Amino acid sequence: MNDYPIAVDNLVKYYDGRCILDGINLKIPTRSIYGLLGRNGIGKTTLIRILMGLEPPTRGGTALLGTDSRRLSPAQRGRISYVAEGHHLIQGMKVGALIKLCRELARNWNQAFFEHLIQTFKLPMDRKVKQLSNGMRAQLNLALAMAVEPEVLILDDPTLGLDTIARRQFLELAIDLLQRDGRTILFSSHILSDVERIADRIGILVGGKLIVDCPQESLKRRIRKLRLIFPDRPPAKLHLTNIIRAETTGREMILTVADFDEAQKRLLDTYAPESCTDIPLSLEDIFIETTGQTTRPLTSEVA
Repeated sequence: MNDYPIAVDNLVKYYDGRCILDGINLKIPTRSIYGLLGRNGIGKTTLIRILMGLEPPTRGGTALLGTDSRRLSPAQRGRISYVAEGHHLIQGMKVGALIKLCRELARNWNQAFFEHLIQTFKLPMDRKVKQLSNGMRAQLNLALAMAVEPEVLILDDPTLGLDTIARRQFLELAIDLLQRDGRTILFSSHILSDVERIADRIGILVGGKLIVDCPQESLKRRIRKLRLIFPDRPPAKLHLTNIIRAETTGREMILTVADFDEAQKRLLDTYAPESCTDIPLSLEDIFIETTGQTTRPLTSEVA
């Protein structure tokens, strides 16, 4: 299997003269769950659609399983599952008939695993798809996508419409799927707690650029939020590099900084704060901090 089953090379996309994606480079290694984050309308779905070969890039390219996304063979597409935002299924078919059709068309089909999914989700076989709730359609779509045991699973807001319990079930199933031989998942979601739970790598899109691309644990180490208390008013400007955000109230300064090291700590000490304490950050906190304004890209070599 290709070491990087999902790859994006200098991808540029314009809509009506507006740059949506501006030179995106990305390699996702085998057996990863990659969480793709960004505010609404920032280009996540566009990137995924180009990756799936559903629309062309303006410049650059994308590849799945080592092949240009626009030139995937039917056999290669059979190794990839895609769950689009909105969970589009054939509305007039009964659930049982749709499952039968998908099973007959599938390159691979794990019936035992699929039955486990159906029992977990408690999906009714005799209802038409259009009679299902949004949550049930999401569950059915996910079950169909996962039953073919794809080498690459691309999920665009897959838990949209699911309640808390169903979302937890899906996340556990995604982890179970990844643990099978060599699966790779690209997971875009607005629910950052879900991404934090399962993703080992994180990408954040801001202003058409991928400003974060690194392992989640590395990201959490590299972004620090500090509470500084000064004897008098805080200095008007700190001569530190990689400051993401600084806010002052009275004698207090809240400072968010990237790659805060010993050299920066010594420089910060020259401003003589009375105290300097860390404020713990969740992935959601980091997302809010890094998307609030443009910052230096935080990337690392794919390991």
